[in-house]
Amino acid sequence: MKIRAATLDDISTVLELGELMVEESRFRPYGLNRDKAGKTVESLIKQPDQAVILLAERDDSSVVGMLAGYVVDYFFCDALVAQDKFFFVKPEARGSSAAIKLLLGFRSWVERRGAHELNINMSVAVNMDRFNLMMAKLGFQCCGSNFSLPIKTLTNNAIRSG
Repeated sequence: MKIRAATLDDISTVLELGELMVEESRFRPYGLNRDKAGKTVESLIKQPDQAVILLAERDDSSVVGMLAGYVVDYFFCDALVAQDKFFFVKPEARGSSAAIKLLLGFRSWVERRGAHELNINMSVAVNMDRFNLMMAKLGFQCCGSNFSLPIKTLTNNAIRSG
């Protein structure tokens, strides 16, 4: 499993993985706005000092996972921290080295930028117990929880047309 930074040529691959991620997650009812997501992906790729999208690629060049993140200062001090934006591994590649290598690659990228802290959040509600166990084994400490309260139900078409 090879980890590499995404380029502009990878935008369609990242969007395909994004569709799989959304489809599997609690965000399924919202769908993926490819135009909006594509602009976000392009923006991340074009800011290599502040952001990165890492791809997990098999020997046959198929991409099976991705982790995007950025470095920013806290709103209350000057300490730099890293935060993931999205992190996904295809179901058939879970249990392989993809997730761990993505996290290690992101950690290395973050360390080179002088960040004091690395934060990874779980908000998609997919395999949460397994994810929490993996993160603890990698030395991450739980420092909070994510909560969601649906306010109203919308169809995919209503959300996309907005």
